[in-house]
Amino acid sequence: MTHPKIAIIGCGAIGTTLAYSLRLRHPHLDIALVNRNPQKSWAKAFDMSHCSPELPDRTIRSEAPEECTGADVIVMTAGALPRENGTRADVLKDNVAIFQTLLPTLARNNPHAVLINITNPVDAMAYAAGKITGYPSERVIGTGTELDSMRLRHFTAQALDLNAAELEIQVIGEHGDSMVPLWSLATYRGQSLREICPSLDEELKATLLHQTKRAGWDIRLAGEHSCYGIAFSATRIVETILGHSSAPIKISAEIQDEYGLSGTFLSLPTQLGLRGIESRIMPSLSSSERSQLEQSAEIVKKQLDEVDKLL
Repeated sequence: MTHPKIAIIGCGAIGTTLAYSLRLRHPHLDIALVNRNPQKSWAKAFDMSHCSPELPDRTIRSEAPEECTGADVIVMTAGALPRENGTRADVLKDNVAIFQTLLPTLARNNPHAVLINITNPVDAMAYAAGKITGYPSERVIGTGTELDSMRLRHFTAQALDLNAAELEIQVIGEHGDSMVPLWSLATYRGQSLREICPSLDEELKATLLHQTKRAGWDIRLAGEHSCYGIAFSATRIVETILGHSSAPIKISAEIQDEYGLSGTFLSLPTQLGLRGIESRIMPSLSSSERSQLEQSAEIVKKQLDEVDKLL
């Protein structure tokens, strides 16, 4: 029996947490760790392989970029980290150069893979990955605002004393400061959140959105790296691609006339499958949310213009 192969590129905190999460949740997967320092990827794979006596006997191993073949999904986590109090866009030039080093070989040896980008700035780097690999647009995605949506649900549930698992708030647009929370569609146990929680005023919404935008930076300022939330988001995206879930997931991809927009990369709820994007869903937006999304599209478009200059 052929088992799906997941190639994780980069063995920092995010890549290794993702590998471990997939290993525990889906031990039948064939996982390959790829890193510019082969000793690091070998050590991580060697360590995780020691779980095998209590898990089905599947492979987790280290591979060089030129050895990595036959992957169904490639997850890009390799890249430089933004500087303290900087922005995700600060590292665009460095990360495009890293992708130019790694991706041509990976694309040539894995011509049918779906590529998931985690490296920041997520939307622009997903665009760069598509340009470098030549993969069709439906097979190049970024983790986008799936993590932002989870963070906003978490902070809102804390503030309003709700069960986060029963709270639905979608965030779309850029994975960055122009992200767009869809408060008009927020629900709790299927009911409108604004109707059952009148204390959720504009001031509280702004505070919760600020917490969501700052979450990764607050972790950095504490001397650590955000890895668990994003690795779990990526795990859910991989699971959806492999058919373990049919629920739409908020990922970043090329915009193709959704809301009349084009020439940019934004997150929307999306149906995924083994061939990548199956369909994109356009929630009904308020006039304010529509305006914010248009602004977000322009911000990301400027990042894409910078990518074009670098390639």
